[in-house]
Amino acid sequence: MNCFFLVIAMILTLKPVAIVLAAGKTAGNVPNDSARIYHDLGVENFLHGDYENASKFFLRNLNITKQSLGPLASDMASTYNNLGLVSRRLFNIEDAMEYYDTAQFIYIKHYGPDYSRLGAVYQNQGNILREKRDLGSALAYYNNALRIFLNNREDVWVARVYNNIGLAYEMAGDPIQAIDYYLRSIDIRKGIDPTGIALPAGNLANCYRSTGDYIRADQYFRMALGAISETWGADHPYLAINFMNYGLFLISDANEYEKGYEFLLRALETHLSAFGEKGQHTARTYMNIGYYHQITGEFDSALEYFQRSLIANSESFDPADLTENPDVDEIVFSLDYMLASLKHKASVFMILADIENEQGNLKNSLSTYRAALSFIERIRMGHYMEDSRLLLSENEHETFMQAFNTAWRLYKLTYDKRYLEEAFEFSEKSKAASLLESLRDVEARSFGGVPEELLEREQELRRRIAAYRELIYDEHRNPDPDPRRITLWEGRVFSLELELRQLIGRLEEDYPDYYSLKYDRNIFGVNMIMQAIDPRDALVSYVYNDSLLYIFTITSNKANLYRVEPLLSLEDEIATLIDIITSGNIDRGVRNDFLSFTTSSHNLYRILIEPVIKDIKGKRLIIVPDGLLAYIPFELLLSSENRSGYTNYRSLPYLLRDFTVSYNYSATLWRQNLHKTPKFRGNILAVAPRYEYSELNAFEGIANRRDNRERLTPLPGAREEAIRIAELIGGDVLLDDMATESLFKQQAGNYQLLHLAMHTLIDDDNPMYSKLVFTDQKSGDDDGFLNTFEIYNLSLNAALAVLSSCRSGYGILRYGEGIMSLARGFFYAGVPSIVMTNWEIEDRSGAEIMINFYKYLLKGYRKDEALRLARLDFLNNTDMLRAHPYFWGAFVSIGNPGEIFSTYRQYYPVIAIFLVVIILLIILWRGHFWRS
Repeated sequence: MNCFFLVIAMILTLKPVAIVLAAGKTAGNVPNDSARIYHDLGVENFLHGDYENASKFFLRNLNITKQSLGPLASDMASTYNNLGLVSRRLFNIEDAMEYYDTAQFIYIKHYGPDYSRLGAVYQNQGNILREKRDLGSALAYYNNALRIFLNNREDVWVARVYNNIGLAYEMAGDPIQAIDYYLRSIDIRKGIDPTGIALPAGNLANCYRSTGDYIRADQYFRMALGAISETWGADHPYLAINFMNYGLFLISDANEYEKGYEFLLRALETHLSAFGEKGQHTARTYMNIGYYHQITGEFDSALEYFQRSLIANSESFDPADLTENPDVDEIVFSLDYMLASLKHKASVFMILADIENEQGNLKNSLSTYRAALSFIERIRMGHYMEDSRLLLSENEHETFMQAFNTAWRLYKLTYDKRYLEEAFEFSEKSKAASLLESLRDVEARSFGGVPEELLEREQELRRRIAAYRELIYDEHRNPDPDPRRITLWEGRVFSLELELRQLIGRLEEDYPDYYSLKYDRNIFGVNMIMQAIDPRDALVSYVYNDSLLYIFTITSNKANLYRVEPLLSLEDEIATLIDIITSGNIDRGVRNDFLSFTTSSHNLYRILIEPVIKDIKGKRLIIVPDGLLAYIPFELLLSSENRSGYTNYRSLPYLLRDFTVSYNYSATLWRQNLHKTPKFRGNILAVAPRYEYSELNAFEGIANRRDNRERLTPLPGAREEAIRIAELIGGDVLLDDMATESLFKQQAGNYQLLHLAMHTLIDDDNPMYSKLVFTDQKSGDDDGFLNTFEIYNLSLNAALAVLSSCRSGYGILRYGEGIMSLARGFFYAGVPSIVMTNWEIEDRSGAEIMINFYKYLLKGYRKDEALRLARLDFLNNTDMLRAHPYFWGAFVSIGNPGEIFSTYRQYYPVIAIFLVVIILLIILWRGHFWRS
């Protein structure tokens, strides 16, 4: 009879979890005695922690079995799985994933996608991805393992997966979801495996601690400690992990410092006995002891223990000098603990700088933050899914801000431009890192020598994944979702993502040019921005963190950095301004709204513009906002207070009157897009769908998309807008029944200018499912709703996309990335410049502004200048009612602001001078002729 799995207790990451070693066949079923002996020796060495020998024995077992049964025989899968486990313990992560992939392929080939052992392989792979903080991918593997174990009624395995899913959610900063999965794991284990309660109980205790529920945290810590002692004894490493976590709880939350410290020392003693001086668990214990010394004010001891943690976490890093840090290329046992230790160490140097007021401590802090940021970049390179990259950006945003603040302090102390440059670099790396990587990936595909058929396969996989995700999303929003459909589609998504991950891995391995272009981490520094910027422009980049505001100004001949400490609540001022200009309810408390608007708008001007006015006066502004500042329409800020006493929006001193404004996600993205300035050679594609229904209610948040469509009002102004713009520019239109999603996706890549005058459905909770609404005419897989996921997967060649639709630039804020709007998808699709709206626009006003915008483009104006002039025309000529910013302030230009049309306008002064010279020469010649 075959043996299924031998479960061994190992410690993997932040908290204890179980991994699975696949047993070989019994003697009667093994190809020969030698293979069986090598397998048993591999297991024995693995259990004793001798992973090098375990690997050798498993490889010998593999070679013998291959010769007897072939490389893809069903019996080979367990050996590949074992090799994956050993490789993981030896930190050969890529090898481990390859072994697991092979085991996975064999199981599916022989037993299908629901085989229970396949679930164990997926769980092992999920553990690796979780350790790499690729949490989106990890959850995909865990959920597929969970599906398999539920189908096979493997309750013990279901409990283990629940525990691991809880770990992933906790790392992702979602303790509510984590607690739910830990409790599910405990409930199952109580009935069938009481000895296994310790794992989820300890994790649950930590989770309750993070939410501030200290009573439950203490309860579950004690439960975990009791269960481990009873099951495995007082010296087991699991107990050390819980000693450490409980000690941290007592120190940080229960104010029992001495008792907590005793638990940390007991954990260290056990870890040193079990693992020695090197290893992730010893490293973590040293780090936590360092934290104890940090919060008790023993900073020298804290630095010593943080240094010990760094040494314990690396195979080769060994200097006792506290100013030394490991290189990013060091082989480390845990990237997570390496990063955490570096951040702790940097923060202690910063504290010492406050106490001792020494530049040396600031410099040590800065060099340590540099090392930490290098490890963040290394972690990011292992993430295939954007969800994981976005989460990393959000979680580590504070680290970039701390590094920025350190560089700022050194700059103010020394006025050394190197620190200004470095502060700018940190601010750049804290903005839109995932977007920058995706855009560089697009370029890498074009210039990295990748065959066209592989690129087409990648696009096809991404399209199919997006389609299934849309189906899952819609099914979840139905009043009565069908769990069978959801499970089926989630399985399809997982299979497609597996294939996509393997394809991307192949591209990175086989095409080194693609790899180097994709993972180009360079940002454009201050000097490179100064060299690239037009003398008529000024780049204004903001850094906003913890109520502190920093402003960079960069022109062609100088760069400055200012610190502003707002006396007013910036958040409150922004909220007031946005509420008034976006509500559309211009009849409510007219006088009070006007006063609130003018006050908040001028206050924001004083905070954001006035401190740098001497640097930017007379310039065109390229604004790079940060955090909540991304919601502000800077053009609506008022340069002076309203003293007239009249409610008159038309006459206010808007920034729009004095400055041309464009926006960018980061200075690096602005600089990278500068070369994407193709002059207009093709036609425009203008799109205006037909909407038959006329209910006037809001449509966001309704589950059924058919109901959504039935609440959309007709847009007669949009239809006229599309026709007039196409006539003006010379191009094609998709109107009414022709304005379908299918036709747009087929034709959009052939145009250099796209204009979309239509409705949008905005999902405030999940902007990836916001949609552009086309005519209701289903065709193939297209349903008339083009969501952000699908836009990501388009391949567009347009120099400009104009999204003349409601709230196309609106979305949720992700710190470290910016606003996640529908418009952002067009950047991913290859469009370097977008005109979008920040709130709902009135049909007639929007059409008027857009038509004038194109007229100015045709005259050779830049996009930002054309938009400014179109809005000024509207404001100066409209009636008093529509002078309210709601009607004209929603449009903004983001990305490359350069002109679209080639004209001779810029040469008019030169031509005029030339003609004057010619005329003067003729006059002189004629005068000479007549005299002679």
